[in-house]
Amino acid sequence: MDLDLDAVGKAIEAPPFAYDWKTCATYALGIGAGPDELAYTWEKAPHFKVAPSFAVVPTMPIVMDALARVRADFRTLVHGAQTLTLHAPIPKQGTLHSEGRIREVLDKGKGAVVIIETTTRDADGNALFDTEWSIFCRGQGGFGGPRGESEAAPEAKAGAAPAFEDTLQTAPNQALVYRLSGDLNPLHVDPALATKVGFEGPILHGLCTYGFAVRAVLRHLCDDDPARLASFTARFSQVVYPGDALTVRAVPATEAGTYLLEAAVGDRTVLSNGVVRLR
Repeated sequence: MDLDLDAVGKAIEAPPFAYDWKTCATYALGIGAGPDELAYTWEKAPHFKVAPSFAVVPTMPIVMDALARVRADFRTLVHGAQTLTLHAPIPKQGTLHSEGRIREVLDKGKGAVVIIETTTRDADGNALFDTEWSIFCRGQGGFGGPRGESEAAPEAKAGAAPAFEDTLQTAPNQALVYRLSGDLNPLHVDPALATKVGFEGPILHGLCTYGFAVRAVLRHLCDDDPARLASFTARFSQVVYPGDALTVRAVPATEAGTYLLEAAVGDRTVLSNGVVRLR
């Protein structure tokens, strides 16, 4: 299946996304928030908060539309990396308006990388957040397009001790809860499908792992204040299964307010090239 490169650059608008605290709490449960994080799950908490990674929920329809327009093969694509940029804390209820586009399609030879970017505003037009999705389409490269330049990563501060290391336990039903926020890919719930494509069983959503990492960042680097997180990017390196324990570790970078992050299951790195920037 050849990619339709004419889809690059064309505006895509999502339907208005109306939500309330239940939508936010369901997402928070999906990324592992527990009884010690009631500010994310209890509507009567003195200062109810929305996890910044919730931004992937209202923007996912744009991503699915973009992949359909570019004729990506949904049977073989893989989520490669995710970036989130925050402009303001996400309200606990309201209506969000998102638009996006395919910024570029990179030719990696045996595959292609579709870069999708979105921006989201509240009902008053105030910018809330931007997202960037990197989707690897296996078997759809070789069309003679640009490979793309690798961005220079921040450098770790020499000799600095880790800013934090925390192990977060995912639940055996973690994928079942996370999918309630809208990612209904059967790979995360159907044992027969998962084993057919080579996995031991249903796998955890990469964006669920991403959300777990954001929880660790909020707890250890932001004093649990979502307004302090400016951006977070990470690459999905290896598969995670529901019930796995995620060890999230961050080290200071030479750039002020910046940390390098990775997450592992045992000795397997599952999130790599993580960059956290704080305000």
